Amino acid sequence: MISTIWDHRAAFGEFSLYVGAYVVYLVTRGLVHSDTRSVGLVNGEKVVSLQRDLGFLWEPGWQSWALENVEAVVAAMNWVYIITYWPVILTVAFILFIKNRRDYNFYRTVVFINLVGALLTFMIFPVASPFAIPNVELSDSIQELGPKFYGSESMASYYNISAAMPSLHFSWTVILGVLFWRSFPGCGRYLGLLYPVLTFFAITLTGNHFILDAMAGGVLAGLSFGAVLLLQAAQSRFLVLRQAPLTPLGVLERWQV
Repeated sequence: MISTIWDHRAAFGEFSLYVGAYVVYLVTRGLVHSDTRSVGLVNGEKVVSLQRDLGFLWEPGWQSWALENVEAVVAAMNWVYIITYWPVILTVAFILFIKNRRDYNFYRTVVFINLVGALLTFMIFPVASPFAIPNVELSDSIQELGPKFYGSESMASYYNISAAMPSLHFSWTVILGVLFWRSFPGCGRYLGLLYPVLTFFAITLTGNHFILDAMAGGVLAGLSFGAVLLLQAAQSRFLVLRQAPLTPLGVLERWQV
């Protein structure tokens, strides 16, 4: 009975955490720049210039070729873009919460630290999606091929239209990819590699993200893992210090940890 009540409270606490994070995501829009749409377009052009200078502004060519030769693949990628994000993330979170609370806490913490880093970037350096930038020959394939309800004007109030850099789509996919690689047996672990690769092509072929957005998301995922591992190491050190007995030998052990 007590464990059931505890589980219900824990579940409600996690649900409240997600709702609170989403509210923060919405509230932080426009805190630094009053017109994030125009600033996002200017910064998006900077990303375009940087990729062009570095020689890998490949997204327009990829999308153009795909629409002309394998349009059905682009239409499929539209759904991949949608399904590999919240549906997969929330389903995995639910299963992990039920099956392995320790792993759930670890990966949830990685995701939330990741979100903090992303929100700071969105506020300081908003970047529009590639399809919205006039000087880039990229279209919004979701609005062209469907499902048109996703990302429509009616949905604009529920998300940040200038939050392309870093790509949370790709960043969170990398985090779950690590989870899949570590958790699945045999060949199933390769889903951990396929998942972010598939998402990478989905976010670029649909015109929603630049390659640099994905690269930034990958770096942020790595930094988020590093931050959580450092926090765990600090916590373990603190617990060892607390548990050492208050004897001359114990004091020496505390100093040596």
